[in-house]
Amino acid sequence: MNPDELARLEDERRFLLRSLEDLERERAAGDVDDADYTALRDGYTVRAAATLRAIEAGRAALPERRAANWPRRIGTGAFVVLVIAVVWWALSASSAQRLPGQQASGFDPRDREQLLLTEARAIQEREPAAAADLYQLVLDENPSNVEALTYRGWTLAIDLIGETDSDVVAAQLRESVELLGAAIEADPSYPDPYCFLGIVQGRFLGQADAAIPFVDRCLEQNPPAEIRGLVEAFRDSLEPPTTGSSPSSTSPSP
Repeated sequence: MNPDELARLEDERRFLLRSLEDLERERAAGDVDDADYTALRDGYTVRAAATLRAIEAGRAALPERRAANWPRRIGTGAFVVLVIAVVWWALSASSAQRLPGQQASGFDPRDREQLLLTEARAIQEREPAAAADLYQLVLDENPSNVEALTYRGWTLAIDLIGETDSDVVAAQLRESVELLGAAIEADPSYPDPYCFLGIVQGRFLGQADAAIPFVDRCLEQNPPAEIRGLVEAFRDSLEPPTTGSSPSSTSPSP
């Protein structure tokens, strides 16, 4: 696809998602009745779905660049590789769990919640702050959505890499931990928040004792061998250098 056409589609995508947000505000303010709201929402959603499909097709035709852009944004080293690998594994597992009847893009074009989730997944590596906002829109409508709880918590954390304002860091990490904990409570069988909470506690907060049980639960999910090695290395880095035994800690809920 022509890069100019891809840029136009991405502008249209942003316009349609902003329009959906504006429509929600207008409905909350009583400026639009239910019939008009439904018609406008469905129209925007169908158009946005078609635009997303076109963007996905256009990106697939371009040379692969995301793996190069992401490390440049957050730095280099083993932690970067770990973050990319765990996110790839989690998203791959999530995409394999589509419900019967769902389209290959992972959403019903008339389902706004699934549209928002799909858009957030598509941009969260490049634009974690924007993805966090989309996950919040899902939570505004469905506060118990475990994917939105998990990935808003995660994107709030990774958006902080390079942030120098200590107040911003403290506030976002606090919300990140709360959301990831809420995701575990909402669905203890969902593996992603264990992996992410282990990284947030161990890497961002420097709390190895708190991180280890969650990293262990992440490993219990049987990640692929190449990812298991990275997670195990991260797990080893959390151990005190003077002892080979794991610190005592309360395990996360089963």
